[in-house]
Amino acid sequence: ARTSNGLVGVTSTITVTVQNGTGCSGKVFVETLPLTQIDMQGSARLAVMVAGTLTGIDISNYDFFFVIQTSSPIIGGPSAGAVMTIATIAALEGWQLDNRTMITGMIDPDGSIGPVGGIPEKIEAAYSVGATRFLFPKGQGVMYKTVTETKNIGGIIQIVQKRVPINISEYAMNNFGIEAVEVADINEALLYFTGHTFETQVSNETITTSNYTTSMEPLALHLINDANNSYATAKSLFENTKSDIPNSFPFYYRNQINDMLDNAQTSLEKARDSYEKKLFYSSTSSAFQSLINSRFVQYASNYFNTDDRGNYLDNLFNTVESFVSNQSEKAKDATIRGMTSLQCVGAAQKRAFDAEDYLKNAQQDYQKRDYLNALYKLAFAFERSKSVGWWLNMSSTFEDLGQVNNSVLDDVAHRYLDLAIQANTYSSIILQEMGESSSLLSGVGDLIDDAGNEIEEYPASSLFASLEALAKANLALELVDGAKQDKLDKTRESAATAISESRSLGIEPILAVSYFEFAQTLENGSTTDAIVYYRYAQMIAGALHFMVSPPVQKQSRFEGIPPINPPQHNSFVASLPFDLKWVYAAATLLVVMLIVGAAVIAREKRFKKEFPPEMWMPRSMEEYYRKH
Repeated sequence: ARTSNGLVGVTSTITVTVQNGTGCSGKVFVETLPLTQIDMQGSARLAVMVAGTLTGIDISNYDFFFVIQTSSPIIGGPSAGAVMTIATIAALEGWQLDNRTMITGMIDPDGSIGPVGGIPEKIEAAYSVGATRFLFPKGQGVMYKTVTETKNIGGIIQIVQKRVPINISEYAMNNFGIEAVEVADINEALLYFTGHTFETQVSNETITTSNYTTSMEPLALHLINDANNSYATAKSLFENTKSDIPNSFPFYYRNQINDMLDNAQTSLEKARDSYEKKLFYSSTSSAFQSLINSRFVQYASNYFNTDDRGNYLDNLFNTVESFVSNQSEKAKDATIRGMTSLQCVGAAQKRAFDAEDYLKNAQQDYQKRDYLNALYKLAFAFERSKSVGWWLNMSSTFEDLGQVNNSVLDDVAHRYLDLAIQANTYSSIILQEMGESSSLLSGVGDLIDDAGNEIEEYPASSLFASLEALAKANLALELVDGAKQDKLDKTRESAATAISESRSLGIEPILAVSYFEFAQTLENGSTTDAIVYYRYAQMIAGALHFMVSPPVQKQSRFEGIPPINPPQHNSFVASLPFDLKWVYAAATLLVVMLIVGAAVIAREKRFKKEFPPEMWMPRSMEEYYRKH
């Protein structure tokens, strides 16, 4: 808690009740004494989601009640997220929690424990209630404290402030006799609280199978040839018309068009290089960008070379609009039969909507007389519409296993849209609370709007828009401390495992494999972008898995709670004769038991007096179930 004297550690009692039965549907209720900030409610929802993911339990069959009591006047901050998740898992599994262990840490959507502030103050608070072990986020083992020193130099008072490093583990042991342990994720923290851990699956399967390669290779080669021909046409046209293109202040149009021609060539070379490395989706992506740039150069060269530019633009708009409309109708009317066509139709519809958006933006630029930008967006809309056909044709190259029920698709699309909305809201609130921001959230709102607009008529397209929004919203929070190598490795492995699990059910996750492959090519350029595409691949494979097979409860392994590492022996005790050491130890143990016993009894009495059992499930919740 923040006071007028600075940060002060405060302990809270969190009671989690899980109810299963008629009327339960994954609802999360939070009741606090005293008030709570909105991020506490978001932490509770995220705790439930992470608990469901880690245990494999379908949380939609349960309702969750969080009752939080603390001496702080207002409960806030995300640092209770980790303990709420642990308590939720323990409630679902029926495990006992070690009441000598305490934890602070934000919960990330992938189960990682994120950074928090005020760790030294929280250790002191943990000591005040008898904790012997304190868990805190990995990477925060050293913190800095500002120390003020006053020096008298020749009668002149000099005040100097400097930052002094504090080793958290040493600080906790030396000052309070508490073992402070860094933990990376919830699974690791569970071991210290319950003695249980969940098996982490590792995929050794090849991601790009021969079936995938056989389907993607011809498309990649076709697009390279198409891009090569388009570039040659654009280059010839530009060379023949560049003298007609203005290139003086303030309109250096010729230079801009020439730059786009160079970009087309660069993208074409990348497409060829990826093809040689058998990264076929990455090759198609680079070829697609080359096609856009070459088409723009052709449009721009023709525009400046014609006598009636207004008429040229009108005809071009009509041509592109007709093509976009025709391709959009094909995508919207496409039939979804199985899991393969679901992915291909969803991808085709998403690209059709992209093309329509670019066409609208081109019309707006035209109204503003920004003709060069209008021409680029027309080129993008045309090439994006061409890609609709690629995806619709691709479904025929894979076996379309797993019948897709419309009601199931509709339910899953709504479920992931709700998750995306919650994730976007939660990440925005927590980042604001932390004084941070993330560029990953910038386009999430538009994706959610698109998903909401499309969900009734085009649930496949809506589903993939929601999955992309969910991936980015979650990562906005997870990457607040930077895109590090361990996060990249973990995200890559999670995506590979999700793809492997989908294949075990007879599903070929084409889209997931495509984005996984694309992420591989981004690792040396942008770690953040690579993580985004790995997570998107994981989300897609997971959604397909969910549609075919409901969640299955995962098996845990009991190892026992690790013993607390004892502090160094007191020199006085070490100097005693062997026989007297036993007497000293017995006497000390008796005193400790009396003190701890008295403290526990007093705390239990006080807790039951201030927080009787009838408060553990809020009265409003009892009334809710009586009415429902």
